[in-house]
Amino acid sequence: MKLIFAGTPENAALGLELVSKNHEVVLVITRKDAEVGRKRVLTPSAVARKAEELGLPVLKANRVTELELAAIKAADADLALVIAYGSLIPQSALDQIRWWNIHFSLLPLWRGATPLQQSIRTGGVGAGVTLFELDAGMDTGPVIAQIPIELGENESTVDALPRFTTAGIGLFEAAVKDIPAAKDQQGEPSFAPKLDRAAARLDLSDDATTLHRAILAFNPEPMAWCELDGQPIRILKSRLVGGLHASGSDSSPGRISKVGNAILMECGGGTLLELSIIQPAGKQPMAASDWFRGLNREVRFA
Repeated sequence: MKLIFAGTPENAALGLELVSKNHEVVLVITRKDAEVGRKRVLTPSAVARKAEELGLPVLKANRVTELELAAIKAADADLALVIAYGSLIPQSALDQIRWWNIHFSLLPLWRGATPLQQSIRTGGVGAGVTLFELDAGMDTGPVIAQIPIELGENESTVDALPRFTTAGIGLFEAAVKDIPAAKDQQGEPSFAPKLDRAAARLDLSDDATTLHRAILAFNPEPMAWCELDGQPIRILKSRLVGGLHASGSDSSPGRISKVGNAILMECGGGTLLELSIIQPAGKQPMAASDWFRGLNREVRFA
C-alpha cells in the first residue's frame, strides 16, 4: 500500500520504521526543526531523522497549508497514517485522502495531546490504543479498531510508548488487510490537555500512590519536580514501598530520610515514596542515594 505518514516524536519514528517494512511510504510529513536544549540548537524531529535514514521524502511543516495540500495530492497515496504529528489535519486535507490516526487511549477516553500520561496518572483508566479515522474534530472520528493494554506498576510514559506504538502498528496492519466498518465512538469522553511545567510540579500533600503515578506520567516530559532551597529538583523515578508509613503526628510531607539503603520521601496521609533517580538544578540525573549521601543535613522538598 502507498502511504503518507505524519508524525514528529521518537515513538512516531518507531511507527514509521515499522510501517515502512510492509508499505511504500511515498511522503513523510513532520514538524519543522525546533530549538533544543539550553543552547537552543536547531534540531530535526525524530521522524525527520528516521525518514532520512530510510531514504524517504520529507516535508517539514507545522501545519498543513496549500503547499502541503499540493504535495499530498502529488503523492497519489492510498491512505495517510498519523502518529503524534502535533497539529490538526484540516478538512481540506481530509477531503483529499483517507486519514487514519493511532491514538494512545481507548477513545473516547482521553481525547487530546496526552492520553497515555492521563491513563498512567489515573492508575490505568482508559489505557490502550485506538485506530480511528480522522474527522474535523479533536480525536472524535469513528473507531476502526482498539485494544486495551495493561500498564506495569512502575511503567513510565517513556517506557510505555514503544510498547503502545508497536501495538498500534499491529492494529493498523490487521486493519489494512481487511478494512472493518468504522463505528462511532461510544461513551462519555474525557480530555487530556497538553501538560506544561506548572502542571508537573508535585503537590507533596498528595499520597504516595498519586505522586508515584504523576512521576511516571511526566517522564520524559515535562518531568515531575518540586523545590529544594528555592531551586527546582526533578524526580525521574520512584517506587512504591507498600506498608511503610511515617509516624502520624511527626509526618512532614516532603521530608527526605534514609532507611536502610532506600531514600524515602514523606507524602500526604503519612505515606512514603522511595526516590530512585533525581536531578538537582544544573546537574545530570543521579541515583537518589548518591545525591543524599553528599548532603549531610536534613532535607525537605517544597
